[in-house]
Amino acid sequence: MRDKLGEELRDVLQELMNISMGQAANELAKLIETKITLSIPHIVTITPEEFAEIFDSADRYWFSRQSFLGSLRGEVIALLSKSGTDTMASLMDYPLPLDDATTEELILELANILAGACLKGFAEQLELKANLSMPTAYRPAQDKERQFRWDSALLMEVEFKVEQSMFGSKVLICLEDQSVDSLINRLNTLLE
Repeated sequence: MRDKLGEELRDVLQELMNISMGQAANELAKLIETKITLSIPHIVTITPEEFAEIFDSADRYWFSRQSFLGSLRGEVIALLSKSGTDTMASLMDYPLPLDDATTEELILELANILAGACLKGFAEQLELKANLSMPTAYRPAQDKERQFRWDSALLMEVEFKVEQSMFGSKVLICLEDQSVDSLINRLNTLLE
């Protein structure tokens, strides 16, 4: 799969991701009434071993997973920084101090806002269907198997930073091989 996505398609994909991630940032910014900055989307093909390395940062991040099905299939993984969590809770009117249950509720709400808006915007631009499940908390230390549904994945990553806090987030859209083929066909159609 490493050779499937050429430079031209990668540029188009990066622009589409930029738009959909911008929509996600705007949605969260409206909710918390503060500015959010975005990184340039990073798009890379990775192996399961490379993917597993993402979860080696469990000391710095909370994780959530959301599967999606339809014309596009895969998972959206959200990495939400542990630093700044209290500030985000306050901006979202959660009572402080946070207990474990409230922290998980906050993390899942943030993940759903960011991941949902990202995937929705991305799929709409491509005129492809992708139905997103509800997020679930993912604890890498408790999941020794680290089961994922692909031999390799197209990883699309963008970072969100909330200006009023140390809080940041990464949203990773992971596509299965078959969905990468659908995506490439759709991108080629858009370029015609």
